Amino acid sequence: MAKFHAALQRRTTVDELSDKQILESIEFVIFRLEELHVYKEMFEELIQLGLIVKTNFEDPLWLLVSEENNRFNLQFDCEVYGEINLALRCYSIQKLYNRINPQTVRQNVRQIRDAIKITRGFRLDHLEKLEDAINHFTKHVQFPFSISIREFLVFYNHPHSDAYCDLCLNYNTKISNVRKLPNFQDILIFDYALDIYFQSCTSDKEKLQYFPVFLWWRITRIIPMRPSEFYGLYRDCATVDSEGRYWMVLPRKKKSSNHPGKLEITDKVQINQEVFELIEEYNRLTSAFSLESTYLISYKAYRKYVKTKTKEKTYKKMGTYQFINLLDRFYDEIVIPKFGDLEKIKPGDTRHFAFCNMMLQGFNMLTIARMGGHAQLETQMHYQKHLDHFAQSFVHHAAQTLRMQRMNKWKSNWTTETHTIIAKSKLFRASDFQEKYRVEHGYCTDNPADCRIGDCRFCEFYFFSPLDQQKGLTWLKDCSIVLENRLKEQLELLRHITKNMNYDCENLTFQQSGQERLSSTCNEARRLMDQKAMVDSYLLEDEL
Repeated sequence: MAKFHAALQRRTTVDELSDKQILESIEFVIFRLEELHVYKEMFEELIQLGLIVKTNFEDPLWLLVSEENNRFNLQFDCEVYGEINLALRCYSIQKLYNRINPQTVRQNVRQIRDAIKITRGFRLDHLEKLEDAINHFTKHVQFPFSISIREFLVFYNHPHSDAYCDLCLNYNTKISNVRKLPNFQDILIFDYALDIYFQSCTSDKEKLQYFPVFLWWRITRIIPMRPSEFYGLYRDCATVDSEGRYWMVLPRKKKSSNHPGKLEITDKVQINQEVFELIEEYNRLTSAFSLESTYLISYKAYRKYVKTKTKEKTYKKMGTYQFINLLDRFYDEIVIPKFGDLEKIKPGDTRHFAFCNMMLQGFNMLTIARMGGHAQLETQMHYQKHLDHFAQSFVHHAAQTLRMQRMNKWKSNWTTETHTIIAKSKLFRASDFQEKYRVEHGYCTDNPADCRIGDCRFCEFYFFSPLDQQKGLTWLKDCSIVLENRLKEQLELLRHITKNMNYDCENLTFQQSGQERLSSTCNEARRLMDQKAMVDSYLLEDEL
């Protein structure tokens, strides 16, 4: 039998070995009509747990409730196919009972219902009809659709399961669903636009209108929170302890794990003073709405300052739709008029930024998993695919920033629009510097006798002014290429070290020698990034 998701398993506790470990027997479940009473009992348990709004097992429509209090309809409209429709109900219950996300279950059921209708109950003479339907899907849809069909048919043990499963295996290639992050420069411009807006606010009303966006940007780039966790923060989520440390309680269900390799989910993370004070300021600005809702991000404040065409509803907190609407408004009213069209940042992007930042700072997989709310260490491997792009983007931005800082330092009367990333002219000549010393392909604007860098290309006091322009550029480009290759090697080493460290998930500890090696590797990666940024900043001057 194919080993599908744990949704098709039933676990029974055999023995409790310790407070954190149990011995379980695992049974792969196949639908049996004589066990219908078991599924009905599980259905009632799900109602008691609040995962299903009270209804009857036989009803054609169930209302599901997620942990984030989002609601989803589950429809069973294949009554004409009798037992298949009944098996689909039991399949749904088994997945929900094993805590599969209701939204995922809804997608599975919808895909299976479509397949049932196309094949008229998985008739063998309709096999080609399903193949034709799948071929018309995009490749991103084909894989999850075929997986849902296979999973259900193995569960139901349909007489034609083998033929349909063989067909679905033809679509067994998963298309990478790695999130495409926005252009790094557009991210930086958004960050700048947000800062400028709040620095120029002259009233609490102006601040409050886009304060949720400001909070989201400041908090979720540091703490890898899901958007739903941000919307679900409570007003009293931030606290300070007796030792002056700041903490945030996240709206996660704290779960202790007794399965090998599974992590205990934590709901409390340490934050810095800046984040704490931002939350306190927002609480102050929305104090008038505090009696109406215990949630931090006030829906009432949103409706007061952001007018919409929809009718007033009584929500306790801001949700996905409202936040995306607010973010779009900020782009349309503040960012685009001043900076032009940019690639927009999505609410979930900042979680990726936070993971990449933590990786480059030397946090190990165990620490990152607990901060990110992952029950398994392997989950974060998905985010590591962004690491090279993140590092390259950082280097490019740092090179631009260094060039601008050098201009500001060397020519105090130089002026330009602050948001201009690069000044489109060469402003300096060697004669502009009173103190200079000829060095390789340029000048040192400090005293070479005091040099602590060694290589001029990495020094902030170096002024690139070669006697032979082509030789000088080759000298810089060769160095940039070497640094780029060394940086790639360092990032690959970083992945290898963090993946192969010894982690004790039960006691939440990790190999200390591995952590020291990881920290050293990250320090070296950052040093290479700094050096490449400095070299590339001189190359930028030539490009312009």
